Amino acid sequence: MVKNINKVKEVDVAAVAGNKTLAAAVARRSVERCKEAIEKLGVVHTPVVGAGKDGRRLLLSGQCELTALRELGVKKMDAIELDMTGEGVVNAKLSLLLISLRDRPGALCEGLLLKEAVSAGVPRSEIQGMLGKSASWISNRLSLVTRLDTNVYEMVKGGLLEARSAEEIARLPLEDQFVFAETAVREGLPKSAIGPLVCAYNDESCPDEVKAQIFEDPRGALKRLTDKRRAVNAGRQGQRNGPDIIDGYIKSMRFQTVALSRALADISQDKSSRYWGALKDLESFLQALLTMVQAFFTRVKMGVDHSG
Repeated sequence: MVKNINKVKEVDVAAVAGNKTLAAAVARRSVERCKEAIEKLGVVHTPVVGAGKDGRRLLLSGQCELTALRELGVKKMDAIELDMTGEGVVNAKLSLLLISLRDRPGALCEGLLLKEAVSAGVPRSEIQGMLGKSASWISNRLSLVTRLDTNVYEMVKGGLLEARSAEEIARLPLEDQFVFAETAVREGLPKSAIGPLVCAYNDESCPDEVKAQIFEDPRGALKRLTDKRRAVNAGRQGQRNGPDIIDGYIKSMRFQTVALSRALADISQDKSSRYWGALKDLESFLQALLTMVQAFFTRVKMGVDHSG
């Protein structure tokens, strides 16, 4: 049972210190939309404020709402007040928890808060558990605020470039990011196209001619890369269908069969039911394979008889 629930309190708007980390990711148009929503509906998302030891209040969530309220001249606002007497790691964890509760806090905001948390000493493994996100997601969000060119950052902030596309662009050398980002926006390239182009550009074996085309004619470069990949895959497919690969399959299956036989012999009676369904499926598969092998022998035998 929850014993202590913080209730919504009325606080002075002027007494709440804005959050620089949150403000850095708030676009002007978002504030304007928020002001319009407040005038029509009131504050939809209640801001969250942390109360420190010295009585100061620091905004933890709702920078857009706070900015809009100030510009509208509102003196009082309702806010959820949290005890924030801890420092560093504690405050960072509170901020991370809050972004996990909101539907779409914004990729840049997430990246900035993650950077703050990592700098405060929160282990990445713990961040993963708190937010329910993968390690790659955290790395990608951090790349937006640690590896991205300033101009590209502003493009994301202004809504010109999607965050997921910017995460791919962040993998390019810093001096090349803005030029490529402008080209990507002009050409309307989706993330699915930007990713392969960035990978190709970073590939040391990629010819200089192709690298130049990636910036000048990205769609043409993408087609070129796709055609090359198809040709390579077709060659590999041809190799897979050759006699050598069949010999490899036979050897591999013999090895796996022996290993499985030994494992089954060691299974105790109380654990045997656990594998019942999987083994029944395997039995059906092996029976079908046996039929194919017997048909192969029949074809070979008939061919020998006819040749004789």
